[in-house]
Amino acid sequence: MLFGTNLQYANSYNNRIVLEMIRLYGPLSRMDIARKTHLTVQTVTNITKKLMSSGLVLEDSRHTGGRGAPALLLKINADAAYSIGIDFDKDHLTTVMLNLNGEIIYETSRELDFPSPEEAIDLMTDAVDKAVSYKKVSRKKVWGVGVGLPGPLNRPTGDGESQELFNPDALPGWHHAPVFKKLRERLNMPVIIENNASAAAIGEHWYGNGRGINSFFYLYFGAGLGGGLVIRGQLYSGHTGNAGELGYFPTSLQTGSDGSHEHDHLGGYFNMPKLKKKLSDAGHDAASQEDLAALFDEGNAIFMEWLDTGAGQLIPLLAAVEYLIDPEVIFLGGRLPENVLGWLKKRITDALPPHKIPRKLTRPELKIASSGIDAAALGVATLPLYTSLAPVPELLMKQETPHSDYFGPNPA
Repeated sequence: MLFGTNLQYANSYNNRIVLEMIRLYGPLSRMDIARKTHLTVQTVTNITKKLMSSGLVLEDSRHTGGRGAPALLLKINADAAYSIGIDFDKDHLTTVMLNLNGEIIYETSRELDFPSPEEAIDLMTDAVDKAVSYKKVSRKKVWGVGVGLPGPLNRPTGDGESQELFNPDALPGWHHAPVFKKLRERLNMPVIIENNASAAAIGEHWYGNGRGINSFFYLYFGAGLGGGLVIRGQLYSGHTGNAGELGYFPTSLQTGSDGSHEHDHLGGYFNMPKLKKKLSDAGHDAASQEDLAALFDEGNAIFMEWLDTGAGQLIPLLAAVEYLIDPEVIFLGGRLPENVLGWLKKRITDALPPHKIPRKLTRPELKIASSGIDAAALGVATLPLYTSLAPVPELLMKQETPHSDYFGPNPA
C-alpha cells in the first residue's frame, strides 16, 4: 500500500535526524548540526529547544574556535533513558542495560538447560529486576525491554497471546507460548521481541564494524544457525520478520535405519547443545566459550569434525547470499569463540572461489563481527530506544493509525 506524507511526519523525521546526529557525532553546535543535516539553523534551533526541554539533550560546553561568540555545544543526556536487552536461547540467557548513549552499564550471563516458557519468563523478569535495582535506575526511565529469541518466529500482534509461535525445533514446548503478553504484564514495560540473529545484526550495525556499512549480511552462530540482513543501513526483516534465517535452509536428507532424518536443514550441522553433549560424553569440558576455545586450540577431533562438516554445508549457501543480496560485507559472529570464527573465515574464504564466476569483479568482504558474543543482547537492547528515536524513512509515510511525535517509551 502506498501512503503520502505531510508536514507532521516530516517534522518528526527531522527531530529524529537531529537527535541521531548529536548521538553519533556530538558534542555539536547548532551550526554544525545544520551543516551536516542540510536543515536551516532556525529549524535546528527549534528542534534542539524541544530536545532540551524533554531532557534528551544537554548543553556541554562552548566551542571557542573561529570568530565571534563561542558556539554552544550540545550532547546526549546519557541518563535520560535506559533500555534492557535479553538474548535468550535454550542454552543461555544474557542481559544488558544501555543508557541513551548506547553504553553498556550492566551486563550478566548465565548458562541454561532447555527451560520451559514459564521458567524462562521467571528468569527474564528476575534479570530485568536485578538490572534495574543494581543500577538504581527509576523504572520510569527504562523505555522498554528487547527480547531476542531463536527464529524463525511469528511476531506477536493484537493481544500478543494467540499469535506467538516460536521455533518448534529450537524450543520444544514453546508453541504459542504467550511470552510477549506475560512479560509485558509482569514487567509493566514495553516489550519488543526479535529473533536473535536479526538482533545480532542490529548490534553489529549500531556498535560494531557494521556501523558505517550500508549493506551487510550477519551469519549468527548461537545454539543453532541464523542470519540477519541490513540493507541501506536498516535491518531488513522481510514479510514475516524472518529474513536471513538460514538455519532452516534444506540440505540433502540423511535417513537413518529407523527411517528418521537428520541434518535435513543447515542448522542441524551447527547444533551447539548436541555438540556440547557429545564432547561431554567423551570426557571433555565444553560448558563455556573458554572451554570451546581451548578444545579448538588442542585440535579436538570431535570439535574439528563438527566445524569442518558444517563449513562444507555452509559454503555454497554463502555464495548464494552474495549473488542474491550483493552485500558489502558478510559478518561471522555470535556465540562461537573468536579463534573458531577466525578458522571458519579462512576455511570459507579458501573454499568459496570454485562457487563463483570469475567475471564478477567485486565480492563481499568476509569479516569477523566485532560486537562479540553479546551482539544479540546489544541489538535487542537497542530496540526500545531505536523504535522511539531512530530516523527511519518509514516515519515519513502516513500510517493508518495516528502518529505521535512523542520522545519516550512507546505504549506496550
